[in-house]
Amino acid sequence: MWRFLDLDRIDGFYSAALFESIGKHVGAGSSPETILFWRVRSPVVYLGYHQCVEDEVNADFCSANDIGIVRRILGGGCGFCDENQILFSVIGREGGIIPGDIQAAYRKVLGGVVDALEALGAGGELEPARNAVYSRGRKISGNAQGRFDGAVLINGSLLMDFDFELMDKVLKNPTKNLMPVSSAREGMITLKDMGITDIEYAKKALRLGFENALGINLKESMLMTEGEMNLANRLLEKYAQREWIYKMDIKRALRKKHGAPLPRQA
Repeated sequence: MWRFLDLDRIDGFYSAALFESIGKHVGAGSSPETILFWRVRSPVVYLGYHQCVEDEVNADFCSANDIGIVRRILGGGCGFCDENQILFSVIGREGGIIPGDIQAAYRKVLGGVVDALEALGAGGELEPARNAVYSRGRKISGNAQGRFDGAVLINGSLLMDFDFELMDKVLKNPTKNLMPVSSAREGMITLKDMGITDIEYAKKALRLGFENALGINLKESMLMTEGEMNLANRLLEKYAQREWIYKMDIKRALRKKHGAPLPRQA
């Protein structure tokens, strides 16, 4: 039995603080293993932990248009998100249902996304080279993974609809995590493109897909624990700080200044 939380629309910075907090509590055994659904209240860029803002994001455009830049604790590539995407975090304990091998973990968890797309009549398949899920040859779900404090997290998105024009202005390399295409619109697809517009119907399919793929039952909960909320509120201060958002940019600038070799990008 796992816990299921659907928080609907929340702040993007708070979402990162929240899934880190839940991960720490799950890893410590003080919270049940959890699947979290949410949507962002306003557009954000989720930046991979090892990425530099200046490489990936048009920061001036984001600042001028109130688009947040959120450096998550998980690795992987950056992604632009708005309220038209179902975002999820699958949070288990290391040594539990989610395999220890990174690629095996993606296969097991993302099997839930594939299952959901099949149930919705959209069809889907795992694209292992990019740890993504594709439908009809185009990307519909991007994903990232992280392990810390005894927890393993796989986060991802399912596109209901998408503002491709805005993403092209926000990201410097909007086709970076796609199969070779000339534009992101050519390489991505949404459920709306396939005539599926009921978000609650899609959420239900995704929830059942995870239950089937992981072999679990989900118990719906409206509440987080007091400890999870308190830690998330403390972590939120970190996620909102410029020093955290530009953490890797600052490190790179210091290495350049002191003449040290630059690390390979993840």
